[in-house]
Amino acid sequence: MALDIKLASPSVVGAYDGELALPYIHASVISAPTIANKKVTLLEGVRYRAQIPVMTTSNLIMNGACDFDDTASTMLLDVSLEVKDQMVNLQLCKGQFRTWWQGSAYNTNNSVPQDYADAILLYVAKSVQADVEHTIWNGEVGGATGYTAFDGFKHLMASSTQALTNSIATADGVLDGLQEIITAMPSGIVGDFENTKIYVNPVTISAYNLAVGQTGDGYNSAVSGASQNQFVGYELVASAGIPSGEAMVGQVGNLFVGVGSADSLELAQAIDMTPLDGSDNYRITMRFAVGCAIGVVGDAEYFTNPT
Repeated sequence: MALDIKLASPSVVGAYDGELALPYIHASVISAPTIANKKVTLLEGVRYRAQIPVMTTSNLIMNGACDFDDTASTMLLDVSLEVKDQMVNLQLCKGQFRTWWQGSAYNTNNSVPQDYADAILLYVAKSVQADVEHTIWNGEVGGATGYTAFDGFKHLMASSTQALTNSIATADGVLDGLQEIITAMPSGIVGDFENTKIYVNPVTISAYNLAVGQTGDGYNSAVSGASQNQFVGYELVASAGIPSGEAMVGQVGNLFVGVGSADSLELAQAIDMTPLDGSDNYRITMRFAVGCAIGVVGDAEYFTNPT
């Protein structure tokens, strides 16, 4: 997803915040590939928690009769998606970068040029984007994953996880491994080729195309149309946050990512500290909120590496 972002200039005594800064941090969050490519359902403007309604019905059809017989039932449940507050606090010494913008003319009273401030903000935003992508898949609050900000899809699917027999990270095992996924797919989503996706690490996409190129009519099979990212009719979604060799099958409308509202709680600042505390430091701060939820866990399945 291309970002067309206009950045304000940080002043010597001010902060990079306010209306112009808010879309910047917002864009860095929703540019995580799985979100940006619309392969999950994005809920924007979530304040603390969103309730996702899940409706199920039973006994809708019965034998015809003269009387009204109320046997059908409807159950409405709520799944909570709670966004977790996140922040970035980065402090840089301007002196370390003086040759980048002023060479020997640098002194501690000089402000940070706009293009340098923009470059630092863009670098931090891209790091935020990458971390969000990893966390929406691997996050586990209190866990040992290294991504503990909020619970990601893998942790939310802990009750419906199975190990593959064949590796989907190698060309010699990927076809059999993908077939395992199809075989184990929840019955309720079988045949829904438009909405059901197989989420995999990009390594699997490469292995799949290599395997296809070695079968059938070789190169033509590997490069012709949808064969590059479809397996027996289901789209293979390259999601960099999924660990190599792992996969998840589910529907776009059943996987939710929520982000905080773009207001005063979602903030990006680039602050020159020299006029504030006399130091030679430059600070980057960002605040935002993200969370994940699955509507019906039984309509999805997560697959780990072969044991």
